[in-house]
Amino acid sequence: MTDPAPHPPVHEIFDPGSAEYRKCPYAAYEVGRRDMPVAHHEGFDEWIVTGREELDAVLRDPARFTSRHNLEGSYPFSPESQQVLDESLFFQNAIYNVEPPAHTRFRNLISEYFTPRNLRRLEPSIREISRRLAGELADAGHGDLLKQLAYPLPYTVICDLIGIPADDRDTVKVWNDTWLGLQVVPLEPEQQLQAARTVPVYEAYLRDLLARRTERPTDDLATGLARASRSDDPVCTEDQAVVALRFMIAAGHETTTNLIANTVHQLLKNRELWDSVVADPALIGAAVEETLRIDSSVQGALRVTTEDVTVGATELPAGARLRVMFAAAGMDPDWVDDPDVFRLDRQGLPRHLSFGQGMHFCAGAALARLEARIAVEALVELAPDLRLRDGFEPEYLPGGFIFHALSELPLTRS
Repeated sequence: MTDPAPHPPVHEIFDPGSAEYRKCPYAAYEVGRRDMPVAHHEGFDEWIVTGREELDAVLRDPARFTSRHNLEGSYPFSPESQQVLDESLFFQNAIYNVEPPAHTRFRNLISEYFTPRNLRRLEPSIREISRRLAGELADAGHGDLLKQLAYPLPYTVICDLIGIPADDRDTVKVWNDTWLGLQVVPLEPEQQLQAARTVPVYEAYLRDLLARRTERPTDDLATGLARASRSDDPVCTEDQAVVALRFMIAAGHETTTNLIANTVHQLLKNRELWDSVVADPALIGAAVEETLRIDSSVQGALRVTTEDVTVGATELPAGARLRVMFAAAGMDPDWVDDPDVFRLDRQGLPRHLSFGQGMHFCAGAALARLEARIAVEALVELAPDLRLRDGFEPEYLPGGFIFHALSELPLTRS
């Protein structure tokens, strides 16, 4: 029996700055699962978790693996940027990432906006927006799906749900993208400082939005948070409400934008798959689920150990930072038959962890699935002859260990 071939160092296998990793992180996950399910990345001083049993152990134990540090950024900040961010809410713990009972009360408040009843109320609007955007793309005969449907649909929906005025949405999007850049992109010091200076401006806007909703309440989420922070028994502080709004604006559209684009890309890469959903649109839900498994827009999240702990065969000290790579689970051959094959006939529970697991399972998962399904339904109905632009080679945006996002998805009609 021969020894397995040596593999490159961990920092070369898991290199979010490389074009190869951005394009296909799943090859790295395969090495991780097989040889080092909990691997130390010296460059980031973080542990990359890819083994399914190890992922399960971490995600089901929020007391010993806290989410409190999820939004602190992946790359170091210059002293000037650090000073600006220290004076903002950038590093404040998000209440949805803390432990019960604070987490439970806040989660219950937010979940009211994502109930089946509320999703049924939103569905006609989602369908109207999807048909309008898909119709415009179909009439033009070509276009970039990301710009023309996958981004504007979920961004409009989350802004409506939260209560972001239409006139403010372009500006808020710029602030959102800049804040996310601070999370996942290694910026040059001057770029980083410029980005950091927008953070308190963004926070001031959200604080003002809460004040306006206090004076003139509506039925949106911003009003709910304003009330929650000002009640006799507050569910959260005003600062926590600002942090929560900022996160929900991002989470409410970035992940769904990429889920829609990734789903359409997966279907059009194999014409038989696209033709199958054209012939039977009832399969679109399965296509969305397969995309979540095989090409998740969310790759992972940060956890930090609160005490000395063992994960699998690896002993970790208190304060260790773990990159918990959800997307690795969906490609585990011990959990999924034919993991590299995109299939529309898989049965049973979802074989992926794309929305997390346990206490911090994504509150907006049902909305994301609904939006993605309706968007693809609209495309299938209005442009069944869509195809990828000739010669298209996918390129991916920098996403660190968090996102997997196409930079464009150019389509044309046959």
